[in-house]
Amino acid sequence: MNLRIAEVDEARDKLLGSRNPFSVSEVFHENSRITAAAPGFAIVAGAQLAAPHGFKRYLHSPRTSLPAPSGESLQDLGSAIRRRRSCRTHSGRELSLRQLAEITFLTLGCQPDHRRCLPSAGALYPLELYVAVSRVDGLDPGLYHYDPRGHALAQLRDEDCIAAIADAVFIPEATEGAAAVLLMSAMFGRSKIKYGERAYRFALLEAGHAMQNLLLVATALNLGACPVGGFIDDRLNDLLDIDGVEEAALYAAIVGLP
Repeated sequence: MNLRIAEVDEARDKLLGSRNPFSVSEVFHENSRITAAAPGFAIVAGAQLAAPHGFKRYLHSPRTSLPAPSGESLQDLGSAIRRRRSCRTHSGRELSLRQLAEITFLTLGCQPDHRRCLPSAGALYPLELYVAVSRVDGLDPGLYHYDPRGHALAQLRDEDCIAAIADAVFIPEATEGAAAVLLMSAMFGRSKIKYGERAYRFALLEAGHAMQNLLLVATALNLGACPVGGFIDDRLNDLLDIDGVEEAALYAAIVGLP
């Protein structure tokens, strides 16, 4: 009987992994828990000021206005959900500027009431969107930042950055022939002013919401897209010229024509 219990314990440990009492993720999860005894969240003056301004702007960078989103070329949502598959093979053909405009707007775009196309805790919107362009009709290769309020791209770098991204992600072969890579980051302070340590959880959840929007729009446009969460953080943070602390890369999507 004792041998049987030992076998069960061993199998459980293999399945769950040995518990590490010093696990950073476990410490974070515990420290960001909400309990009945914890004080409730409260909107402070800083949060009220930040809520309608949850985005960056590069005012002195060259800007390209994007076509107004129409949604006319998008297929039925149910069809897009059923057809969505991660695509790691791209043909090297160009993406149209209108296709990129639809993707950026429906991923993280800003509507007239300042709300976005995704849910956000407290409407504080910690996410930022960058686009590494390689093959987009009407755009020079380079790194761009998406301005959600102006629905425009601000150019940050004027060289093709796909090779640098391939050097950072764990599936570099998926970047071959890609038209663009969209990179999401989070500015955690926007949410921390209301939610404290819980803000980090919310940023991760919101990146998931935004990525699903991106993937479904790409599918509806008959494009190939592959989400990428495995990458060397410092390399993407350095590419975006962010510190990895106050603002950090969270997610990427490789997009192209199959």
